[in-house]
Amino acid sequence: MTASFNKCLVKISCIISFFFLISCGGRVPIIPSGVSGTEGLPVEESSFAKFDDLPMPNNSKMNIEKSLLFGSQSDWFGRLNLIVNMSGSKVFDFYRFEMPNFGWKEITSIRSDISLITYERGGRIATVRIDSSSTRGTEVWVTVSPRDAGGNISK
Repeated sequence: MTASFNKCLVKISCIISFFFLISCGGRVPIIPSGVSGTEGLPVEESSFAKFDDLPMPNNSKMNIEKSLLFGSQSDWFGRLNLIVNMSGSKVFDFYRFEMPNFGWKEITSIRSDISLITYERGGRIATVRIDSSSTRGTEVWVTVSPRDAGGNISK
């Protein structure tokens, strides 16, 4: 077996284990966000405040059922789903203003009913998808992944 196959097998095993574990617990709550750090959060919720490389709008709630996160601090990857009690245009402006303060460089953006902003920071790419059509508030998807080093470019 090659080293890349072993890495792939480990990742698949982690994903399967994650889904198995969350299926045992029943309904997963939506967790309030909007704090930087673990201050004020109960112990069981403090792990969700450990993403120190992204701004979180005040009064936002993380939807654990729709989020899939691996790692913590500045090395995490995956997708984060938030419900934000602000208009889509205000959320768009929030991320355009705040992401550079966390070291992210904007690559491209599209402002519409469903807006997209793409950022780069070091060896990672972040895409912020803002959907203002949700009935519960503005839904935000933040997807962070390692940047492809060019080895998977098709010709």
